[in-house]
Amino acid sequence: MRELDRAAEEAGRAREEVALLRTHPGVGRVVSLAFVLTVGPIERFPNSRKLVSYWGLNPRENSSGGRQRLGSIGKQGNTLMRWLLVEAAQTAARLDPQLRRIYQRACSE
Repeated sequence: MRELDRAAEEAGRAREEVALLRTHPGVGRVVSLAFVLTVGPIERFPNSRKLVSYWGLNPRENSSGGRQRLGSIGKQGNTLMRWLLVEAAQTAARLDPQLRRIYQRACSE
């Protein structure tokens, strides 16, 4: 395990994007490196909605008759990356009081 941790740390040091991502609460070595390696050049996504859709984090929609109903996430993307991002978000919600309030508000809706 230490050997894998060391390899991930070395791979992350070589990339500026990994260091930038690690400044966010809840995002550590594994999540930031996986993000960078999974996404590739971020320029290939014209906007954030395309990236959210790529990972299957966008809500399903069931709309008719002028009424819009959003459901659970689509789950049509990279399962491992989606799991890592959810774990990072939950960690961030524990560490940052403002993010905790946002998370609790979203859970109560």
